[in-house]
Amino acid sequence: MRSIQVPQGSRPKQNLGLTLIELMVGLVIGLVLAIVASSTYLYSKQAFNAVSENSQMEENGRFALNLLARNIQSAGYVSIDPKANGPQGPSDLKIRGCDFGMTNPKSATSTADLACLTSTPAGTTRSASIGVYYDTDAYDTSGAKFQGFDCLGNAPVTVPSNPAGGSPTYEVRSYFFISTATAQTPYGTTTMGQLSCVTDPTTAAGATATFQAQPLIPGVHQMAATYLTPSAIDKNAAQGGNTATALETAGTWSQVVAVELCVLTKSIQPSGNDTATQVTDCYGNSFTPPPSQSFRRFTSIVNLRNRTPA
Repeated sequence: MRSIQVPQGSRPKQNLGLTLIELMVGLVIGLVLAIVASSTYLYSKQAFNAVSENSQMEENGRFALNLLARNIQSAGYVSIDPKANGPQGPSDLKIRGCDFGMTNPKSATSTADLACLTSTPAGTTRSASIGVYYDTDAYDTSGAKFQGFDCLGNAPVTVPSNPAGGSPTYEVRSYFFISTATAQTPYGTTTMGQLSCVTDPTTAAGATATFQAQPLIPGVHQMAATYLTPSAIDKNAAQGGNTATALETAGTWSQVVAVELCVLTKSIQPSGNDTATQVTDCYGNSFTPPPSQSFRRFTSIVNLRNRTPA
């Protein structure tokens, strides 16, 4: 019986499995690649969050200064009443501040809650408050109009004409201060500062009114204000360094021609920072930020447009 020779290349190949060593090497390589990929992702995410948080701090700081500047520039403005007797000009009551903030602006129920504190309460960050007063148009939100409102978008206080017979005026009394709140973030809860505003709706007759306070811009940790008045040598030149306490004592709020503002913003969510670099706050105090927290300081000098003779 003849034997049949099968060509070498036509023989079926054997299916060989991986050895234990090859399997372990493959697992180690895969694990290394997974660690590198996850580390790269986490680093990129942290860098993105840090850049986003820093950008948000910049936006909050500049927005806070712009909002304060717009209100301060309107301080002292009065509406011209064609029926009134005699000349009319900017009001003497245009701006007033507190070096250490107000008594209870967040839950104010009367003007007593807007009185100035004489020192910084224990456990809080020193921060000033500032109030501005000016006339505006009659409240109107109909059609394309949106005018005559205070810092919270509410109607201003209607003040009857004095003497009687003239047109009423509509007065805005807005007080800006720093409040604190607890915010929920993906990394847990944190305490943040907020630039807030409270309005004074009391009428000239002192009738009971509902005070309203509301946060405006988050992440504003601190606010400071110093007041510039005309120099004794040159009335056209301003000199700074006036505190709210000094102006209140001297009764010279009407002489203020400009306000030097400072706001300090703080990151709300964790943000990469250089813990070796110190930060100077709005009162000249230097401190080292805690890990994963960043701060930015913004300053500006705002001129009052509606001035009264010094």
